[in-house]
Order: sequence, then structure tokens, then C-alpha cells
Amino acid sequence: ADRLAHNSPTRTMASGTRGRWWLFAVCALLAALLLARGAHASGADWDADDDEFTAPQQKSDRLEDAAGKVFDAVDKEAEKAAARIRVEERRYAKFKNYPPMFEWRYEGIGLIIITLWFVNFLVGDAKNKKLALAFEDAFCAEDGIFKSQFASVGDIPKKVAPRKGSVLSKEASDEYKIWCSGRRFCQGALITLKLQPRHDLYSAATAFQGRSIPDYCVIECLMNDECVQPGSVFAFGTKDLIENLEGAEGEKDLKKLCQTFVPKRDQGQRVTHKDVVIKAESAELANDVVFTPEVVKVIGESTWVANGLASLVAVHCTDEAPPKFGSPPHPKTLRFHFTMPAEPEKVAGAMAAVMNLVPALVDVVGRVQLTPGQREKAASARQKRKEDDFKEDLKANQKKTSAQILDEKLAKMTPAEKEAWKKKQEKKQMRKSAGKMIKVR
Repeated sequence: ADRLAHNSPTRTMASGTRGRWWLFAVCALLAALLLARGAHASGADWDADDDEFTAPQQKSDRLEDAAGKVFDAVDKEAEKAAARIRVEERRYAKFKNYPPMFEWRYEGIGLIIITLWFVNFLVGDAKNKKLALAFEDAFCAEDGIFKSQFASVGDIPKKVAPRKGSVLSKEASDEYKIWCSGRRFCQGALITLKLQPRHDLYSAATAFQGRSIPDYCVIECLMNDECVQPGSVFAFGTKDLIENLEGAEGEKDLKKLCQTFVPKRDQGQRVTHKDVVIKAESAELANDVVFTPEVVKVIGESTWVANGLASLVAVHCTDEAPPKFGSPPHPKTLRFHFTMPAEPEKVAGAMAAVMNLVPALVDVVGRVQLTPGQREKAASARQKRKEDDFKEDLKANQKKTSAQILDEKLAKMTPAEKEAWKKKQEKKQMRKSAGKMIKVR
């Protein structure tokens, strides 16, 4: 009965109710545990997320700082570059309207001119050299006239020889010299070839316009003192060239000491050509010079056109010669002026006759003996020239007034010298006026 009572429905319901409460408590505990774990998990996740969020923010700040520094450096460099550009612009502002520094229309023309100058120099120098060597081969070779008439030809120190063994001395591209010595009546002869400046571009350009000068050969024979005395002055050549020689500086003997003569034969026929002028101190001297066979062959009536017209310029003998063409000072000189053909192959044929004048006239001048009348006449003529020169100088000086002389004197003074001169004049004037003062008691 008790077992039955114990297993009654009431007991069964009570025990079922207690089971449900335990189940509910277990479920509540599980739910609390789950909620607590979820809350903890959510907090942990938030903290982790917060950490993960904070970490990229710090990295971004560092990147921004680095980028800022880079941008600042770039800005500074850009500012420096802009400042340099502004400085350069200000520096070259005044040249902005100028043409470019290199343009083919200017530099090209300059290069062409330089090339032309260089080529012309080479060609012109070579042509002058060829012309000088042609003269040497024609007259200074072993069988030439100078080798036969002088003991020594070309034995002087040479600046530049145009070729090995040459007697020529190249002084410049347009000037060659030869010295000859060892002959009677003279100390020596200096041959100067004054050629056209073919190496000069400007001279070459003017030559195309017909304004070129000819090639000259000047021979200066330095005569012995006893051979050229007062009364031995003479000259001959074409009229215009003799006039130029009379007007040359330092050439006063022809104009004031010499007279014009026309030597004639016994039949009254003139010896020289009408275009040739003979000037000498006496008629005897003119005849001695003109009647020399070598002279007649050059300036004769029938031979002038063939032998002398193309080459002879003038012949001048003087005892008062100024130094020319770099020759040593020697007043007693017999000087020959010849022109040379421009073609080297024509030098020997065109100048053969005039070159024979050199030794012939040296002998004529050396052999001339002046009479006492000629000497007296020469001395009186020189005394008269001296007096005339003095009168001319005196007349020229008298044309200047005292005011002009004073102006010229003041013009040459410095400001300090002018001031001192004025003070000196004032003192002189004061002394003069003080001497005229009258004392009143």
C-alpha cells in the first residue's frame, strides 16, 4: 500500500515539476553562459577591431608626414628653379630683341671670307714666289748678268730662302731682296723686288677693278764717295715719273739743281725718244750718260718702244739720296726703277735690255771727270738753293701772326701749364704797372 501510495499520481506530478525546474535552471545557466561568452567575445572582437583600426590610422599619419616632407622638398626645389629662371630672364632681358648668337647668314659669310682669304694667301704667295725665282734664274744664275759683274751675289743672312740654295731673301710675301758686292766704283748693289700684294685679299679684289699696282724691281748701287761729287746728279725717265720724282719728299736736287737737256747728234737729230726726259746738272754730263750704247739701246728714238717702254721707270743718280726700301743710309746712290711683267716666263725677255743699264751706268758715273767749271757751277747752285730754302722758310714763318703762335703754344699746354702761364703773365703785368705808379706825398 505504501509502495502504491508512494507511486501515486501526486508524487509523480511533484517529481515531474522538480525535473522541469532543473531543466529550466540548466537552460538558464547555459543561456547565461552563452550570453556571457557572447558579450566577452563581442568585447574582444571590438577591442581587436579597434586595435586593427587604430594601427592603419598611425601608418597613414606616418605616410602623410613622409609625403609632406617630399612635397616640401619638391616645392623648395621648384622655388629655387623658378628663382634661377627669373634671374636669368632679368640678366638676358636686354638681349631678348637681339638676333640669335649663331645664324648661318652671318657665320656662313664669315666662314666663306676666311676660306677665301686663306686660299688667296696661298695662291698669291706662290705666284709671287714663282715671279721672284724667275728673276733669280734669269739674272742671278751662274750665267746671269749679276754673277758676271759682281764677285758676290746673295751672301747675306736671309730671313727665309724661297728654295734651297737661293740667293733671294724673302722679307715678306710681296718683297724679296738680293745683295751683290765686289765691283769697282761701288760698294755693292741692293736688289729689291717689290711685288704686288697678291696674298692680300683686299688687294686681290681691287686688282679685278683695274686698280692694282705693277711689280717693281728697284736696284740701288751704293757708289764710292769719290765717284759721285757735287755736279754728278742726273736722272732720266718718262715725263710724269720724273715730275713725281721731283716732288718726292727728300728729293730736292732734281728740281733745284738740274736742268732739262735734249742731247742731239751732230746732224741735229735727237738721240732719245720724245717721251723720255733727261735732267742733269750740266750738258756734258747729260751727253756722257745718254751716248752710252746700253742707254741708247733702251731710250733711243727707235728702241724705246721695244726695249724701254714696258720696263723702265726712272734712273736717278744723286749725292743726297734718302734711304728707301730698307737700304742702309748712303747719300751717294745710283738708283734704278724697273717694272716687271706679271708672267714669270716673260721676265727674262722683257727685262734683259734694262738690266744691262746697271753695270753700264755704274761705269759711266765712276769714270766721269768734272771740270773746274762744272764743280764751281755745282757749288754755286747748291749755295743758291740753300739761300732759297732759307727765304722760303722765313716767308712761311712770317705768315704766322703772334696771335697764331700764341694759340699754338697754348694748345700744346696742359691745364696746369696754362694756369701757371696765366699767373706768370699776371705777375709780369703787375710789375709793369707798378713801375708806372706815381707816389703822391
